[in-house]
Amino acid sequence: MTATGRPIEPTVKALRVVQWWDTLPTKTRVVTVVLPTVLSLLIALAWGWAIGQHHHQFDLRLYYDAVNWWMSGHDLFSYAQPDPVNVELGFTYPPLSAVVMAPMGILPYPLVLAISLTAIVACGAVFVFLVLRERFALPRTLLLAATGVGTGFAFLLEPFRQTFSFGQINIYLALLVAIDLLVLGRRGSRWTGVGIGLATAIKLTPGIFIIYLLLTRRWRAAATAAAAAVAATLFGAVFAPSETWRYFTSIIFDTSRVGFIDSTMNQSVNGLLARLSDPLPPSGVAWLALGGAVAAVGLWRARRAALAGDELAGMTLAGLAGVLISPVSWVHHIIWLFPAMLLVGLRLAAAVRSLLHDSQPGSGRTDRALTVRIIEVVVCSLLITVGLVVWCLPASNILGTYTPDFAGGGPLLAIAASLQLLWLVVAVFAVPVRTADGGSEWGDVPATRKASAVSERRPLGT
Repeated sequence: MTATGRPIEPTVKALRVVQWWDTLPTKTRVVTVVLPTVLSLLIALAWGWAIGQHHHQFDLRLYYDAVNWWMSGHDLFSYAQPDPVNVELGFTYPPLSAVVMAPMGILPYPLVLAISLTAIVACGAVFVFLVLRERFALPRTLLLAATGVGTGFAFLLEPFRQTFSFGQINIYLALLVAIDLLVLGRRGSRWTGVGIGLATAIKLTPGIFIIYLLLTRRWRAAATAAAAAVAATLFGAVFAPSETWRYFTSIIFDTSRVGFIDSTMNQSVNGLLARLSDPLPPSGVAWLALGGAVAAVGLWRARRAALAGDELAGMTLAGLAGVLISPVSWVHHIIWLFPAMLLVGLRLAAAVRSLLHDSQPGSGRTDRALTVRIIEVVVCSLLITVGLVVWCLPASNILGTYTPDFAGGGPLLAIAASLQLLWLVVAVFAVPVRTADGGSEWGDVPATRKASAVSERRPLGT
């Protein structure tokens, strides 16, 4: 059922697919799951190797060495590692992160590397599984096959590829949020919010989802998330009291520690402003005004989606809002790109079906309705096409460097280095949001939520 209690009827084609799958022998199902998964992951690996940008798990090595430096009695934030782009980089996360990573210190780095890369792919697959399960009601083995292909596609996209290439932690944080909202939240668990709180304590930026919980009137979950974030931070302070104090009183405000904010890797609104104002620092007022405006739209649409029972769209839009308002959003932060592209792709498929139906004689559709549907098809098609280009090919590959001479290149160069950001801004306005009656903002194309009846949703405010 939808949030309004109205059941979503399964489509005939979806039922036929399920019935066909149920008739397959077990061995055939296993092959259908394993083979596409292996092929899609190999394609993603080959693409990542072909386009270059091999970062050799630079960030993972930084975590490993910084934690060992700290465990040897040195100050955590005094550690610095040479960087070919940013000269040098140090540990930039809250001290709790170092506490969580401390077990790495007792293991040899090759083992840490193997565990980390395996965990990144595994957590990426679980994230994709939860996203797909939220949208489709499929037999478990068919859902696993879709997850395998979806995981391969996800790692073609720069956020996932760079997470693997850098050995980054963002997929773990996104998975904590997804488990909170798509699993615990759907069950009405009292523990809803713990994952968001832990993710916030580890890296701060997931705190946007506490705001999301508040906007969707989930007071208990928001309080749980805030309490979990505070408790986890205090737990970290037990092991790193001086570092925790320094972090929250000074280091947190020092954006120079994270690298050059005008880099093509920074796809936040502030990153665009930094490129436009180079060599001068970006305007804080302009950042708050523009970033705040776009983030407000994203959160408003996220709230609308969530209150209509569309948690996936709500989570995705809130994640995109957080990326845009953050002072620094490296490309590997933008894990929310995958569900955004999925939602736009599903909307495109639904719009094309509706357009084909409505354009037939006797459909009863007005010219205005057909025009709206055509515009929808064009917008979604452009988003998918442009998205595949800008998110599968790093800007630095095209421009030849992470930090071009923006002062000499002018506004066009700054904009060319910000195409991924511009895509995100358009997505904040264009990611389809279901209305309370189960329809769409664009019109009456049936929602593609699930191909069979969805379990009744508990009101989000409880």
